[in-house]
Amino acid sequence: MFKGVFQFVKSRAFLKHLVIYLVSFFLLFWLLLSWLKSSTHHGESIDVPDFMHVKLADLDKFVSDKNVRYLVIDSIYDVKAEKGTVVKQEPEPGAKVKENRIIFLYVTSLLPPSIQMPKLIDRSLRQAASMIASYGLKMAKPRYVADQCANCVLEQLVKGKKIAPGEIIEKGTVIELVVGKGLSDEEVGIPCLRGLTKKEAMERLAENSLSAGSVVFDNPKDTIGARVYRQTPSCGKETTINMGAAIDLFLSTDKNKVPNDTTGPDDPDDE
Repeated sequence: MFKGVFQFVKSRAFLKHLVIYLVSFFLLFWLLLSWLKSSTHHGESIDVPDFMHVKLADLDKFVSDKNVRYLVIDSIYDVKAEKGTVVKQEPEPGAKVKENRIIFLYVTSLLPPSIQMPKLIDRSLRQAASMIASYGLKMAKPRYVADQCANCVLEQLVKGKKIAPGEIIEKGTVIELVVGKGLSDEEVGIPCLRGLTKKEAMERLAENSLSAGSVVFDNPKDTIGARVYRQTPSCGKETTINMGAAIDLFLSTDKNKVPNDTTGPDDPDDE
């Protein structure tokens, strides 16, 4: 049996088929390698172009002659960077890649993200400044007013208007703070506020470097038509108070409580 096999292996027919098989195998292998090389550009590479600071609207034109493709995969909020421009890419500029490679891009947001306004009132200026920075906001130069709470935040504003905690604002918004600087040793006269509306009374107090304390309405359902009928401390020609002190206001819609004469003391006992 083995002798017959050995004789077949030595035969010309076997050797002929073996040669044909080997030649066919190496030919197919060479053709496969050639096809892979041509289709994958094996051994060929290009430098990754620098996409940094290219605007979104200009990306198609930028890559038109670069033999690469791009894909924007994320947006980043950066106050300092121009909106809608590339700020990061993968792979990095100058890296060797194959032609038609996708370059992943990160761009700056066209619109800043929105956040809730934090509560800064009643906090110290230092605490408020730290919170403003942590929320990605900006702080304008504080405005100081006379108040018994020194270095306390009394009001928080955006573009001159009061803003309540929880309101939606954009990151990077400038926050203006009104901060107390303590009571001054200087004394001012107490204005008579009887007969004034709340708004008028607040304006009068501000004109006299004073602030409003408690504001009490007899009828909370009707505050627009209410007028001051009593104040604490009371007003008088010889009555003075430290600058920045608070005046408590009591308002009513009852015309019997609101006197016609608003030039004198607000309480009969003060006359």
